[in-house]
Amino acid sequence: MISRKYYLEKIQPYLGKPVVKAITGLRRVGKSVFVRQLIEHLRNQGIAPGNILYADMESLDFDFIRTYKDLHEYVMKMTDKVSGKIHIFVDEIQDIVEWERAVASWSGQPERYDVIITGSNSTMFSGELASKLTGRFIEFPVFPLSLKEFKEFYPEFDERQVLFENYLRYGGMPGLRMLDELKDETALPFLRSIHDTIVLKDIVKRKNIRNTALLDDICRFTYDNISNPLTASSISAYLKNQKIQTNVQSVINYLTGLIESQLFYKASRYDIKGKKQLEINHKYYAADLGLRNSQVGFRSNDISYLMENLVFMELRRRFDRVYTGEIDRWEVDFIAEKNAKPHYYQVTMNLNDPKVMERETRSLLAIEDNYPKTIISLDQVHGDGIAGIEVISLSDFLLQK
Repeated sequence: MISRKYYLEKIQPYLGKPVVKAITGLRRVGKSVFVRQLIEHLRNQGIAPGNILYADMESLDFDFIRTYKDLHEYVMKMTDKVSGKIHIFVDEIQDIVEWERAVASWSGQPERYDVIITGSNSTMFSGELASKLTGRFIEFPVFPLSLKEFKEFYPEFDERQVLFENYLRYGGMPGLRMLDELKDETALPFLRSIHDTIVLKDIVKRKNIRNTALLDDICRFTYDNISNPLTASSISAYLKNQKIQTNVQSVINYLTGLIESQLFYKASRYDIKGKKQLEINHKYYAADLGLRNSQVGFRSNDISYLMENLVFMELRRRFDRVYTGEIDRWEVDFIAEKNAKPHYYQVTMNLNDPKVMERETRSLLAIEDNYPKTIISLDQVHGDGIAGIEVISLSDFLLQK
């Protein structure tokens, strides 16, 4: 079991503290393994096994837990004669009816309970739980493997180009490691099965979707248009042109399901000069390129879009918020904020052509603040930056410490 060190370091200061730890992420992204690593960490710290309670809602062993009452009664029964603090872990808690009521009850007794929960729905902590636990919970998103983690999982890819090509093609779902070899014949069926599970459990079942064919069409279209501005109206118009019956509201509902399941992330657009978030021209990025490629294929003419997708997901790991941007009529690929401080990014295939150089630098040079600005190029870059703008290769950026 390979440790997800990045996430362990982030959550460790909060273990045992009076806040609910909510671990979120795409199904099969490694949340359950991460929870087991947390449990092992607590045991290594001297916590007695009887003070650690784990419930996996995807296991038939816990099928009797259907509601918050069942969950609460189970915890009371298992810990009735245990003294000291109880560390409660509930995996995929969204499958329990009104689960937030039990969690809110435990959080009111911080001297007795330390609560860690996981879920695969991006909105599950923004409603009832958020209102009941204001200031008493913190969310820890877990993403597919970064390139740095992928390198740890596959030390046999000792050449950087081979490492990057496999990552670009097969993505970062941790379960791929159990395959004997990364190749299309085994990896793609495995990724399709994960994708099908996510669609069925986290979209079709949760949102009571009947027209699964329409959902599949919208999903494939969005995969085909990562990095492009999209609206529900443009998707609806395209589908109607393909003789597929739909309407804007249905597209909105299905697109919302794809985002809530965390198959996709939406990047809102930000007007840098006007200092305001815009309501149009959002972009959508795939959570994992391997899942994306298993649905629509891996095409060489998509490389620039796949690059942008990789950068977006890496920025999501490192920063609090990520937007696409504009200043005057020019585009800034990404504005990444941490502690309310921005860092501006452009992504390009290369900077060999003076016209490309001018296009990629003009928007960054038009930004009048002194926050960092970076151009990320697919080419291996040598030399200094440009007018105070850092220039870095994509592989160097993804492998940064």
